[in-house]
Amino acid sequence: MHPGVASRCIATLSAIAVLSSLAACGSGSSSVIVARVAGVGSISKATVDHWIPVEAVVLYQENPIKPVPKGVVPDPPNYRACIAYLAKTLQKTNKSAPKPTTAELKGKCTHRYQELRILTLNTLIGWDWTIAAGKTLGMNASDAEVKQRYTEVSKRFWPKAGEYARYLKLTGQTDADMMLRYRVQVYESKLLQKLEAIQKALPATATTQQRQRAGAALAKYMSGPQWVPSTSCIKGYVVSACKQYRGPDPPGIPN
Repeated sequence: MHPGVASRCIATLSAIAVLSSLAACGSGSSSVIVARVAGVGSISKATVDHWIPVEAVVLYQENPIKPVPKGVVPDPPNYRACIAYLAKTLQKTNKSAPKPTTAELKGKCTHRYQELRILTLNTLIGWDWTIAAGKTLGMNASDAEVKQRYTEVSKRFWPKAGEYARYLKLTGQTDADMMLRYRVQVYESKLLQKLEAIQKALPATATTQQRQRAGAALAKYMSGPQWVPSTSCIKGYVVSACKQYRGPDPPGIPN
């Protein structure tokens, strides 16, 4: 997976397999706090607003080499750029379809923005969950480890001079944003290593049921339901990762 793709870190164990991916928590803003993970951190509205365009860009193209089309990133409240983009795109893809009205296009843009906000907040909360899981198990992501991860990823994806800076500019991220991503990746790597160590310690004759039981303790720390009771969100920002959520989706899965 490309290092710039924001994704969820909702780790669950099924037959001792871990479902995990990139994620991060952002805070430090003086704006209103929209979500908190007890004992880990808080997420501000400003942080969510910062990461929404990043999500939109990397979902459109993981590693852009030129600016994405104007309108790919929804622009509330009027959505002028998004409406123009959708009108042009729909005309190209289905010329025989009836031309949608401005109101219909605005509705699509509004829906897209809400989807991105949900996806983004679940992602940010998922990062906090990853950090919480690691810290609960006594793990740490040192600055040296994060820097090493940065060096490894940069050599792989942006080997030429200027490519990394271009990536940051085109996705709207900062160097600090990427360091945060890498810090969470360090925690993820350590969690997976611990799972692998548990598996290797089992005899080759161990049954699937025995392997499941052996990983149960780790699953408790890594699974989404474990952290939902510690995750509180304010009205208007309740997503499936929040304890206030009453919908049908699994914890942390974008709804």
